[in-house]
Amino acid sequence: MKLSKDAFEFKKCTLKDLDEICLIQEEAFKVMADDSLLRRNSREALAACLNEPHYTLGAFHRNTLAGFAILFNPMLSDENIALSAGFSEETAKNTVNFKLVIVRPDYRGNGLQTEFIERLEVLAKEKGFKKIFATVSPNNEYSKNNFLKNGYVFHSQKEKYGGLLRNIYYKNI
Repeated sequence: MKLSKDAFEFKKCTLKDLDEICLIQEEAFKVMADDSLLRRNSREALAACLNEPHYTLGAFHRNTLAGFAILFNPMLSDENIALSAGFSEETAKNTVNFKLVIVRPDYRGNGLQTEFIERLEVLAKEKGFKKIFATVSPNNEYSKNNFLKNGYVFHSQKEKYGGLLRNIYYKNI
């Protein structure tokens, strides 16, 4: 369904949204022809993303969660995309990951992924981060195009998340 951006309320998701977030993830996998396009996250991982130092942003339409996106602070863990891309530890300390964005099929085509990218970049900058990283399946044309359109730079291609091939993108913020 085509809606204006004003039809959505963007707000921080909380633990009360966890069941819906997990459902949206499963809905996405059901309609995907290729499961490798998306990294499946456990309920525990998604729950952790609802708490600091991470931030999960939801787009709500008439109190229904239409989609969500996660800004993930990996610190210097194995999840730090900057480290896996060969950036220095000093640079990696000032980076954050755009971990995940999923929009329900009925709400696709409303520019929500771009809206999530823009809003989470502002938040990351406010929190003092200098770079934001993302990984995208090389076969996910929609997401690749959205990141490129929003000023992200292709860095490299690596196997991540248990052998899934991913393009690494980043942006100075």
